[in-house]
Amino acid sequence: MEARLIGKVVSRRFRVEEVIGSGGMAVVYRAFDLKTHQTVALKVLREEYEHDEEYRERFQREAEVGRRLNHPNIVNLVDSGAVGGVRYIALEYVDGKTLKEIIQQKGTMQQEEAVHYALQILAALGHAHSRKIIHRDIKPQNLMVTRSGQLKMGDFGIAGIADTKTLTGDGSVIGSVHYFSPEQAKGMRATEASDLYSVGVILYEMLTGHVPFQGETAVSVAMMHLMKEPTPVEEEAEVSPALAKIIRKALEKQPQNRYQSADAMIRDLRRGLRHPDGAFMDNEKRRRSAPAGTERPQTDRRMGTVILCLAIVLAVLAGFAGYRLYRTLFVVSDVPDLAGLDASGAEKMLSGSDLQMGVQWEYDDAVAEGYVIGQEPAAGQTVDKGSTVLVRLSMGSDMIMVPYVAGMTQQEAEALITGNGFTVGTVTGTVSEVIRGMVVSQEPEAGARRKAGEAVNLTVSVGRVVVPELTNVREEEALQRIEQVGLSAGEVTYRDTRSPTQDGVVLEQSLPQFMEVEPGQVISLAVGRYRQWDKTYAVSAEVDVPESGCAIRITLVDDAAENEMYSARHGTPGPVQISVTLRSETSGPKKWRLYVDGNLKEEHEITIL
Repeated sequence: MEARLIGKVVSRRFRVEEVIGSGGMAVVYRAFDLKTHQTVALKVLREEYEHDEEYRERFQREAEVGRRLNHPNIVNLVDSGAVGGVRYIALEYVDGKTLKEIIQQKGTMQQEEAVHYALQILAALGHAHSRKIIHRDIKPQNLMVTRSGQLKMGDFGIAGIADTKTLTGDGSVIGSVHYFSPEQAKGMRATEASDLYSVGVILYEMLTGHVPFQGETAVSVAMMHLMKEPTPVEEEAEVSPALAKIIRKALEKQPQNRYQSADAMIRDLRRGLRHPDGAFMDNEKRRRSAPAGTERPQTDRRMGTVILCLAIVLAVLAGFAGYRLYRTLFVVSDVPDLAGLDASGAEKMLSGSDLQMGVQWEYDDAVAEGYVIGQEPAAGQTVDKGSTVLVRLSMGSDMIMVPYVAGMTQQEAEALITGNGFTVGTVTGTVSEVIRGMVVSQEPEAGARRKAGEAVNLTVSVGRVVVPELTNVREEEALQRIEQVGLSAGEVTYRDTRSPTQDGVVLEQSLPQFMEVEPGQVISLAVGRYRQWDKTYAVSAEVDVPESGCAIRITLVDDAAENEMYSARHGTPGPVQISVTLRSETSGPKKWRLYVDGNLKEEHEITIL
């Protein structure tokens, strides 16, 4: 049944080629889009569900969600509809592997590669969440990775239906329980935080080669999500403290304790690459409590303080030594050492010494963002109380991370590059299976760190051209078609023919129709020539083609007979110049006529010699 559409054209647009996947509800075919000349993935509702109202509504809902999404990291919708008993969704065709397949092949990933994929997943989710769409079924099987490394998220809006895995009442597995959030395992409503929990699971799996929780039944795995803490990722793989803390936060049991937006998680992942120690994640204050059994020593310290105060009074009365002590206690302070502190810690330490804090921000490749680089006056110097200590705080490195632009249109890529502080360098075209105008690669690579203002070079696809059908078309129209699709007309040879209907008509083309070739490739023609018609006359006409297109005919009135010399339909609006060679068996005065949509527009008298 799955092969029923192979070789057929759906909706007069999609020529079905082969089955590339199937699920409980739909079959996915590779198809060729006759309108855009691109390969697409054609998802078709199974025949047995065509009259099931519930499945039809769910299929339609998936198409509606697809129309609301447009992002480089999301499989984009091309078209959808129902025709001739076939309900379909045409999607962007992704030539690559699923992230699950990559994990299985590699076993584990380096943290830089895992973060690279995670940032793309989060970028897609951020776009979806901004449009109030919760995926509900984030898992590596739903994430495609192209040959160039670009990640594409698919299967939006289908969690919980026939071809999506979930839990049943008896605990049997029909799905992606390993990636569920705790609230989904309890049957509660999924939120943005639910999707981000699933991203945490995928990050864990990419780094360790396995999911955080594994069990014999779906129920046992679900209970682990609810009750058990995962083995710390740093015990399973070599990861930085920053990344371990980020994953720990993403996998919090309570949604309110996780990341509340994809953008927030993206920011922490990027900071984690710059500051792998993860100090920026330590937001909770350290709690200090005095040990038990210290009441008596504290009393002794208080008594000592009283005695010291008495001694100070005596020293002050004693003279100059007392005066110096007075200045130390009430007039001047020693500048504390602020090295290794962040801005908040430095301010508290200065406040404790009755000093003010001045701030000067500057770039530093060695010191993490927000931490002290240096101070003036230096530690240990004596200053008046209330003085200001200038603290130099790090803005982090002035090296900026190059954004990922492969898979975007050239316009989108250039906007992102300049928006991140870089300039657009050279743009080179290349023949590729990728859609025309899309970025194929970049230099420097995404994730590299460069100074602001440096150039990012792009390689952009010029696409491929599909050879049009030229046989049985008049020579003039065939040459126009060749030019319109971006090919070059080569040699035109003429072959004698006994049929007057083949005179001036293409009999053969050097490249077969529908073949994909590089733009500008040369195509040669063989054109029929009826030898009896040895009298010719060249004419030309200009027609202003309307928005709706029009049919154009040129005829020759020859001895009371009207013979068609040119006939074609033009769809591109605007003026078009048509050149035609009129052919006749006899010489002498003739007439030629121009028809547009069947209406006579022009008539001219000529003399053929």
